[in-house]
Amino acid sequence: MLKTYAVYISIIRSIVDVLNFSASWLAVYWLRFYAPFVSSSTAIPKFSNHIKYLIPVVGLCYLAAMFAGLYRVRRMVSSGRDLVDIVKASFIATLMVMAFFYYIQSASPYSRILIASFGLLLCFSTMLTHLLLRMALRFIRSKGCNVRYCAIIGTGVKAQRLLDDLRRMSWAGMECVWLVDDNEEIIGTKIKGVPVVGPVEKLPNLLSQNGVDEVYLARSGDDAQRAYSVLERLQLSGVKVRIVPDWGNLLSISNPEVLAIGSQVLFSASDSPLSGYNILIKQLFDIVASLILITLLALPMLIIAIAVKLTSKGPILYKQKRVGLDGREFNIFKFRSMVDSANKPGWTISNDPRRTKIGAFIRTTSIDELPQLFNVLKGDMSLVGPRPEQSCFVEDFSGEFRRYMLRHHVKAGMTGWAQIHGLRGDTSLRKRLAYDLYYVKNWSFALDIFILLRTPFVVLKGENAY
Repeated sequence: MLKTYAVYISIIRSIVDVLNFSASWLAVYWLRFYAPFVSSSTAIPKFSNHIKYLIPVVGLCYLAAMFAGLYRVRRMVSSGRDLVDIVKASFIATLMVMAFFYYIQSASPYSRILIASFGLLLCFSTMLTHLLLRMALRFIRSKGCNVRYCAIIGTGVKAQRLLDDLRRMSWAGMECVWLVDDNEEIIGTKIKGVPVVGPVEKLPNLLSQNGVDEVYLARSGDDAQRAYSVLERLQLSGVKVRIVPDWGNLLSISNPEVLAIGSQVLFSASDSPLSGYNILIKQLFDIVASLILITLLALPMLIIAIAVKLTSKGPILYKQKRVGLDGREFNIFKFRSMVDSANKPGWTISNDPRRTKIGAFIRTTSIDELPQLFNVLKGDMSLVGPRPEQSCFVEDFSGEFRRYMLRHHVKAGMTGWAQIHGLRGDTSLRKRLAYDLYYVKNWSFALDIFILLRTPFVVLKGENAY
């Protein structure tokens, strides 16, 4: 019953990409040597010499795209994931093309600037063509073409949540035609506009008479076990079977990782989304960005340090135990903003009488947080992440809020998703936790950049900063 539309779409995508790779290779020659905004100090190679490498270059790009999975079925892949895979494919293609010319350089030296420019052009042009293809597919599916139909086994909360998610993913072209249940009281009724059929044992006969492509199991416990024999029969008949994991009381904070151990398939329920190369990207960005900011802000920080020292007795910096990644403690650095005897663990309040003469200003403007750039450079913190809490409060909060410790799956940050939404200082802990967990679950490098760009505007307001 599996449809061949996916094959045709993959072929179309392959043809479009081959044409795009070819056009990018030809266009980069003009951009490198003839564009009005570029000057070349070297002799311009013949175009005939450039074009003779078209086939091997396009072939390498196509292999990189295949390796990145651009030609697998991508109906259920989001636009964001598609862009990440395109960047990955473009990077791999650039390295392969560079290696290709390195090995033949004795015969024909080739410009590294041209190859790097080709990589950038390849990335943006592939993003554009895939975006146009997605828009075309979305339009076609809105007209009722290239739609895949599914049935969901179950009518409970999990099944209805899955139904809602499928409807929100309208771009995927998935339509639920049945909910399947054994309860005779609801068979023949509708839930959220979808007919309920049953019992589950009759599903193979129902599917043989209708064009249903996929079946989702959204049951738990014994109810799920009773459906497995039916699912096995559906698999043998060519129907794609998908199973919604039953986490029980466990919490999934990111896309579950699939792990094969022998003949067993395991799912990780709460791994950090920051894994693999994502950790490296974030760490490198933190190091480079913190070094740049420390260099740029060295003079202002020196002035603040002198002002702190001259206006009150005590050390310039205030250190306090905070909890970061994986629940590990570290000393956070701040410019001291209170009298030295008052710097003890606890909450600050509005117009806190313990503040020094300059303390009110540096706290309201968040200047007191600048020494945390050294925490970032040390690796204790990140530029972006959930704000680290005082050690003395973490145990209390984790007991009160079941999901609290999940925020420690990423490094604590100088700013975060909660902070740019005004949740700073003495604000609702429950709301801050909700925003922190959203960040943990939906982390991306683009989200970090967005938070960093928004932070100065929030700091200027001085809301809840005291």
